[in-house]
Amino acid sequence: MNNTSETNTLVHTVVQIRLPVRNIDESVEWYEKYFGFKHCWKTEEESDLKLEPGPYLFLKRVEQPIPIQIVSDGKRHAVLCIKTSNVFECYRRFVDAGEEVTEITHTWNMDRFPEFNVTDPSGNIINIANYPDLHMDGF
Repeated sequence: MNNTSETNTLVHTVVQIRLPVRNIDESVEWYEKYFGFKHCWKTEEESDLKLEPGPYLFLKRVEQPIPIQIVSDGKRHAVLCIKTSNVFECYRRFVDAGEEVTEITHTWNMDRFPEFNVTDPSGNIINIANYPDLHMDGF
């Protein structure tokens, strides 16, 4: 691909991320409850959710095997990462609700970057991370 300034300006942002789900209503309720997503529209087959800032999260009811599987060195990895300012409170809420979570670990073994994974109702792994001092555009 030619890396000219003209081609760099043709694409501006990620607009939508798509996840397969088993049940639209159950999934919309779960993402609203735990992350504060707002649904923009919903049918029996699909829904668009929004969390500011960020792209839309498009949920699509599918029949094919789900969840999405990202496996490396025999370990399953998250398909979606969500930033929080209080990973410990977020973790407590999931645990108190009986949701499937991993233990809190630290990204790159750095104490200032705690994270954990939670599994959504369709089995997709979602990463929750605490990046309060990450100084990058968009974070």
